[in-house]
Amino acid sequence: MILLDFEGDYGRTYNSNIRHLIPAYDAILEIGAAALAAHAPQAHSALVVGPGSGTELPALLAALPDAQFTLVEPSAQMRGFCEALIADLGAADRFCWGPPQLEDTTALAQAPFDAVICHNVLHLLPPQQQQQLLDRMAAQLAPGGLLVLSSYSEPDPQTMEPWLAIARARFQAAGMDQAMIDGVMASRGSTVFSLDQGLLESRLNAAGLEPPSLLLQALCNRLWCSRRPAQQHQGGGTGPAHS
Repeated sequence: MILLDFEGDYGRTYNSNIRHLIPAYDAILEIGAAALAAHAPQAHSALVVGPGSGTELPALLAALPDAQFTLVEPSAQMRGFCEALIADLGAADRFCWGPPQLEDTTALAQAPFDAVICHNVLHLLPPQQQQQLLDRMAAQLAPGGLLVLSSYSEPDPQTMEPWLAIARARFQAAGMDQAMIDGVMASRGSTVFSLDQGLLESRLNAAGLEPPSLLLQALCNRLWCSRRPAQQHQGGGTGPAHS
């Protein structure tokens, strides 16, 4: 069984299966969009890292009505799903594609964004790559901008068995077959990697962002937001993110 093959069957069945795999999947997207609407309503530019099939895009369009969106997605199949959804929404003029990966060497690295959104991507990377992506996303955030991200993140890796028992029971109640349940549970630490809260806090702090605020936790899936403080002006005080 191949899990997380975004170019294969997993990608083709993503929309029908993701809500079984990620507790409160829709609530994560809903609250993430609400955080943007509350704290970055006048954003003119937004970077979406890993939009997948594009499920989050309609809510982002509504939350940030003045924003132009740049999408970074490595999977060709998932980009195709995004493009079809964007066409159905009649919103092609508000989206453009960035490079497949968020790399320091791309022109994107020179363009700060008023909002950066990254849902359910960091747990697909081992810790060293998580750190690199966190640093790159933080570097893309303009003064006064808001970072919204979600990931699988174990509360305490040393005492996980009660959490795993609940996850197994949830999968069974959803009708997932035993082979799939076994494959998902075995993916911890091999294809799915917990995002350590301490790593998140330390990398955002190193980049000059505010401490992350936990907006939602559903089992081991968490949603946070963090802001880069607006630029300081001589004589003290903060100014707006945009002139």
